[in-house]
Amino acid sequence: MLKLEQVSVNYGATCGVAQISLEVHEGELVTLIGANGAGKSTTLRAINGLEPLANGRIVFNGDVISGVSPAQVIESGISHCPEGRRVFPLLTVRENLEMGAYRRQDRQRVKRDMEHMFDRFPRLRERHQQVAGTLSGGEQQMLAIARALMARPRLVMFDEPSLGLAPNIVEQIFSLITEIRTEGVTVLLVEQNAYAALEMCDRAYLLENGRIVTHGSAAQMLANQDIRKAYLGG
Repeated sequence: MLKLEQVSVNYGATCGVAQISLEVHEGELVTLIGANGAGKSTTLRAINGLEPLANGRIVFNGDVISGVSPAQVIESGISHCPEGRRVFPLLTVRENLEMGAYRRQDRQRVKRDMEHMFDRFPRLRERHQQVAGTLSGGEQQMLAIARALMARPRLVMFDEPSLGLAPNIVEQIFSLITEIRTEGVTVLLVEQNAYAALEMCDRAYLLENGRIVTHGSAAQMLANQDIRKAYLGG
């Protein structure tokens, strides 16, 4: 479904990612693991058009999407739930969800999807008129996920969804991501909790200093002694 071919992103003279190649197949949950600054978030931002490529190309469902606008990436079927949630703080919960569907023309289906999100996230229904910036961290993460799903994506990218959340909320978020995948949405996940990410995923890629150093099935990565020592606490 998604293929990155020798993709590089530069920040001035600094290399963000260097000639990375990866694939995500339809229906999979694939995760990117690695230390802070390894290039995981940069990879997602390159896919959604927020970072220009220095070289390489990105293909989604057979179409080259590298170089197109973020709006066109969304229209192609890719949605992004960014690090830090990035809700619109001065808009209400309902308005944030409407923003997730702003490129869609099927307004009746948008209304039905809004109700579906409120059914899935009852706390958001309770707070639908509340300004998003006043929500708790967990509620904002739920809103960010729901907003991403309002675009009706075929592939959704999650960037550090557990960051800064209480353990009980993290468990809910991981359960939601697994549920989204079982409903047929392909998932590309960046997650600081490498063990939890590998427990959830089908396959994983390990990034170090902007390069993919190894990849494999979740079982292979969990059994890799170097990965266990460096990222899984031994």
